Amino acid sequence: MVLYRDMFPEGVEDIHSEEYEFKEEIISDIKKIFKSFGYRQIVTPSFEYYDLYNGIDGILSRESMFKLIDNNGKILVLRPDATIPVARMAATNYKNNDEIIKFSYVTNIFRANKSRKGNKKEFIQGGIECFGNPKPDCDAEVIAIGIKTLLECGFKDFHIDLGQVEFLNGLMEEVNLDEFEKLQIHKLIENKNYGDIREFLEATDMSSSLKDKFCQIPKLYGNPKSVLIKARELVINERMSKALDNLEDVYDRLKSYEFHRYITFDLGFTTEQGYYTDIIFKGYVNNFGEVVLSGGRYDSLTRQFGVDKPACGLGVNINKLIEVMEMYDMKREIDCFTDYLVLYKEEMRLKAIKLSQSLRSRGFIVEANSYDENIKMHIKNSTFRNTREIIEVEKEFIRIIDVYKDQTKKYSINQFYKTLDSREMIVSIH
Repeated sequence: MVLYRDMFPEGVEDIHSEEYEFKEEIISDIKKIFKSFGYRQIVTPSFEYYDLYNGIDGILSRESMFKLIDNNGKILVLRPDATIPVARMAATNYKNNDEIIKFSYVTNIFRANKSRKGNKKEFIQGGIECFGNPKPDCDAEVIAIGIKTLLECGFKDFHIDLGQVEFLNGLMEEVNLDEFEKLQIHKLIENKNYGDIREFLEATDMSSSLKDKFCQIPKLYGNPKSVLIKARELVINERMSKALDNLEDVYDRLKSYEFHRYITFDLGFTTEQGYYTDIIFKGYVNNFGEVVLSGGRYDSLTRQFGVDKPACGLGVNINKLIEVMEMYDMKREIDCFTDYLVLYKEEMRLKAIKLSQSLRSRGFIVEANSYDENIKMHIKNSTFRNTREIIEVEKEFIRIIDVYKDQTKKYSINQFYKTLDSREMIVSIH
């Protein structure tokens, strides 16, 4: 026997009314923040050709993508990443390299993650992408928007880890290692696994001086000022020096927003998306071990689509934000309700529908149902539906039943509208 619960895919979820309303409120707040900085909302298709992702180096693994075949036999993928299709859109529709484009989005992301607790195969991401602005002011603005988003959601104890991929890349160019070996070093450094880093480096013909420098990279974490001092002691080429100058420039601009207190430097971390070229960042809420927002600069991505546009972006995992809010008991109570349930017998249908339409035009939430003799069933159900008042439509009058106060009053239609008008006048005074 097949159980219906066995037919529900792993890694997805149903969202019920109150939870959905709360999620919509959070999304609305985030959209307002994006819009207030001049980012204009766009949307890209839910699926794209697999080749869009397959031809770009340093993106998500091919195994993490949901694939399907279209009617022409071409392979499609459900959107596994928001930045790449937005970059395609910017490059193919806005070819003037000098113009600055600011996009925002809220969209579903699909990833075939291996089953791990908390990892969803479908989640909602809100984000921004700024194209055409290579300055550290742009990076700082993007990070500031991420910080403002967390503050507006009510978080106070959080931090943004700020890094610069070019610093480690500059050190990598000094060694003779293949791509696999470099990738292994990246992973070990990000995991801050000091013993394994040393063991791995000992198996290479790298000089002792370089080995020591690689071992110091994971320790470059913490207070921005002290990290910069230690990092500059490791600089051995111009690429590393420029990376630190850029990191310091972005941090100085965050001081203008008075957001620098939320910044921690980390010169050892990387991101799953390998298309980032300079500044990268990840946002964490204290006592929650997962990333809630991330982003960085990706100046080479649009080049894959034939246009050279520097870019910087941010992605906010809205599902993770809500999960943290639940953990901290920060979720706002959402009251899904119905203002009026209009009940009528068949001969009163026209009068009831006109009344319902009139109430909806005034902004009320109104349900309408016909009944034969059993009105009690509707009254009982109205409690489940969180209905404020029931209106029973009769030929000469209407009966108002206050469900919570267990009171009943009779009005003519005109009298009822007068009581509504007086209520609205009182509300407007206050």
